Amino acid sequence: MKAEVFRKLLNLWGIFIPVTYYLVPVQRGRLTLLAVCLAIVVVDFLRLHVNSVKEGFILFFGSFLRRHEFSRLSGATYLLLGCLVTSLLYSSKLIVVAACAFIIVGDTFAAVLGQSFKSPRLFRRKTLLGSIGFLIGAVAVALVLSHLPDTLPLTTFIIGAVVATIFEALPLPWDDNFSVPIVSGFVMTFF
Repeated sequence: MKAEVFRKLLNLWGIFIPVTYYLVPVQRGRLTLLAVCLAIVVVDFLRLHVNSVKEGFILFFGSFLRRHEFSRLSGATYLLLGCLVTSLLYSSKLIVVAACAFIIVGDTFAAVLGQSFKSPRLFRRKTLLGSIGFLIGAVAVALVLSHLPDTLPLTTFIIGAVVATIFEALPLPWDDNFSVPIVSGFVMTFF
């Protein structure tokens, strides 16, 4: 259980996605996301289909993979794909930054709280404390983003954070790393 929390803390590496996207022009951000995404998808595909790559990957990174990731795309791949699609769907830079940061920071907080303490289960692997942790992380992102220059209203970010929390908790058939940024970005466009 502690190893899973540590693995989730390492997922904060993904914060480079929204930070980079914020710092560069939108087109450059999209191209950067596309390039990184293509590289990761190719590596993940090779990991799944070429035995020598699979063996090397497992040797060096196997402890970071969840059980189902040994035979399917990794959560990192889904995260990058979700952020890429989000960047292509929404013209507001801050909506893309928020939507991507919600899943990265929120998922980390969810793991730390949800796996460190006993809590009632909401759905299969989701716990009440995990969802509260996700919401805390996503609201923290909302508060930070609300202080940037030329930002969106805090209520827009808070609504996005709540929607991201709900969609992360639901037992939907697709990976939440992919769907959460897309759905939360979609909802924020209305506020």
